This record gives sequence, structure tokens and C-alpha cells, in this order.
Amino acid sequence: MTHVYFKTCKWIQPVINKMAVIELYLLFVVLSSQVDAGCGSDVSKLSRRELISFLLNQTDANEKNAYDPRVPPEYEKDVPTNVTIKLFLLSFDSVSETTMDYSVEIYLTMSWIDERLMFLNYSNSKWLEIDTKIMSEVWVPDVYFRNEKEASFHEVTVPNKYMHLYPDGRVRYSMRLSLTLSCRMTLVNFPLDSQNCPMLIQSYTYTTENVLFSWDEKDPITFDEEMKMDQELPQFIIENSTTEMCEVRADQSSFACIKAFFTLKRDIRYYIIQVYIPSILIVVLSWVSFWLDLESIPARVSLGVLTVLTLNTHGSNVQANLPKVSYIKAIDVWTVTCLVFVFSALLEFAYVNVLTRRGEKELLSRKKNNCFCDQKITQTNKSPASNYKVKARRVDKISRLGFPLSFIIFNIGYWFIYVYS
Repeated sequence: MTHVYFKTCKWIQPVINKMAVIELYLLFVVLSSQVDAGCGSDVSKLSRRELISFLLNQTDANEKNAYDPRVPPEYEKDVPTNVTIKLFLLSFDSVSETTMDYSVEIYLTMSWIDERLMFLNYSNSKWLEIDTKIMSEVWVPDVYFRNEKEASFHEVTVPNKYMHLYPDGRVRYSMRLSLTLSCRMTLVNFPLDSQNCPMLIQSYTYTTENVLFSWDEKDPITFDEEMKMDQELPQFIIENSTTEMCEVRADQSSFACIKAFFTLKRDIRYYIIQVYIPSILIVVLSWVSFWLDLESIPARVSLGVLTVLTLNTHGSNVQANLPKVSYIKAIDVWTVTCLVFVFSALLEFAYVNVLTRRGEKELLSRKKNNCFCDQKITQTNKSPASNYKVKARRVDKISRLGFPLSFIIFNIGYWFIYVYS
């Protein structure tokens, strides 16, 4: 009997084991589904405030998964975090040749992926807005402008910046800035020049092993509706904007860097009205002396001296608003040439006056050395004086045509060289 029972138990044991395994598996599946359903329903019911607190204070028993805003998202993986940057220009305020800088007001927008802030199964919200008071609890890139002279945040009536968290872990961070950036200008063609002013954005702390910068692929630089391309500034027109990647090496390390360039073409209309037309009129005024009588010495002297002094004062006022550079500018060529024309007109009168006086001196010398009759004296009076006066008048006639023609040729060469060079 004992032997039979033993055989029976030996046959039933595998069956019992299989049934136990199946029952345990089914029990595990049921419990797992209930737990998942319970957890999903609990998490999806989190309010935005609770979700933000949950994301920024993720901790477990060992605090290994605690969110740390002091390190980049991929810091432990040795993978650089790619930060996409976009600029929105609100205004392009001023461009100064004297200090060689320009001022802008922009929205600087950055976006990156931080997997520690993912909440795909935690909420149905499309994004979460982070208040400025808790933005410091989220890691942000260490961006700075390398060619910045002055900069300021806007804090009226509250700090002008925002941060959005998206379910896939993407962070969007934007701020409003006013910047004065250096722009090393080449003024050889001034005021017929165009300037290419840069904006250099760089990482200060993290090397390219931790953080990389890149421009937004669709619209890296956009302009406000009231400020579009080809907008006319006080003295410039924004012709174009370009972007490029760069890399900065310092202390045997490489830092992320991107560049933006704004092509500014100077508006020549201001200088035509304030510089070119007045100087042309002064030069033309100096030619009036060619039509004055040879005996009108006070009038010709006053006109020549007045035009020289006026043009010199006018050129000095123009140069006072320009930086002191070691090379010759286009405006220098114009001013000096106009001054040469005006001074040449004054010298022409001096030459004509010399010719007239020389004839008079010869006449006086002949009167002293010869004692002829009145008739002979009259003939002598006509000969040397009239000859020199004819020469003087001939010089005036040549100047009436030569000076304007020379000035026209100079203008053709000047505008051709500096406009089309």
C-alpha cells in the first residue's frame, strides 16, 4: 500500500507543479495590470503644480535620480547637450563709427532636450510654464556674448523671460536683452561703405564635450513686423543677415560658438545733403572770380579767402564726428580735393593779378628811362600793359572752362571708384 501511494504521488507531483506555476503567472499578470492601471490613473491626475514639484524634486531612497540643476542633462553619459539658438530682433537702435559698436534689442531663445524632465505618462498638458521664481531650479546653458560691451535684462514690470517644459523633455528658454556689441568697421569707403557687424555667442564654462550650440534650422534670425529686412535706420539699411558655426580654443580646450552677421549699408542721402552738395556749391562759388574784372581786386580776394575758409571749416566739422584712423577715407579724398580746387582758384587770381601788375611795372619803368613825346609815350603805354592784360584775361577764360571740366572728371572718377569698388 505504501508502495502504491508513493507511485501515485510521484505521478501527481509534476502536474501540481505545473498548475502552481500557471496560477502564479496569472496572478502576477492580474496584479501587474491593476498596479499599472492604478499608477497611470494616479499620475495622470497630477495637477501642474504637483507635476512641476515632482519633476524638479525627483528622489528615491538613494537620491541617485534626484534632479540636479548644476549639471547638464547628459553630463554623466559623456554626450554633449545640443542647444538650439534662435534670435528675434525687436529693434536695431544705433550704429556708431566713433565707438565702433551697435545696439540691438532681442529675444534670445534656446531649446534643448533634458530627459530628466520628461513627463509623457504623467500629464495630458502640452507644456508646462515655469515661473521666473523657480527657473533657477532648472539647468540652463551658460551663454554669453563675446563681443558685448554693455548688456541688460528687462525687468519691468517683471523679469522678461519665460521657460516651457514639454512632455518629451524639451526645454524652451527665452529672455529679452538689450545689447551693445562691438563692430570693428573699415572706413576706407566712408560714407559710401557697407559694414558687416558680428554677434558672437559662446559657452563660457562647458567645453564641446558637454555642450554644443547650433542655429535653428528654419528661422535662425527673425525680425519684428515693424522691423523687417531693408529697414532704414538713421544712417544705415539692414541688407542681410547670415549665420555660421565657429569654434573657440582656449587653454587647450574647445568651446561651443556660433556667429551671426548683419550687413549694414550706409544711407548716402544724409551725406549728400550735409556734405557733398554744400562743398560742391562752395567750389562752384570760387569760380565766380573768373568772371570778375581784373581790376576788382578786393572782390576777388574776399571771394577766394572766404571760400577757402568756409570749406576748411565745413571739412573740420565732418571730421569731428569720425574716429581718428590712420588710413585715408573716401570723405577725406573728397574734402581735400575740393579744398585744392578752391585754393587753386585763389592762386589763379594771384597769378592773374601778377600778370596785370607786371605790365604796369614795365610801363612805369619805360616812362622813367625814356623821355619821348606824348605820342610815343601813348604807344608805349598801350604795348606792355595791354599785352599782359590780354594774357591775364586769357588765363581767366581758360580757367572758366578748365576748372569745371576738371571737377567733373574728378567726380566721375570718385563716384565710379568708391561706389563700384
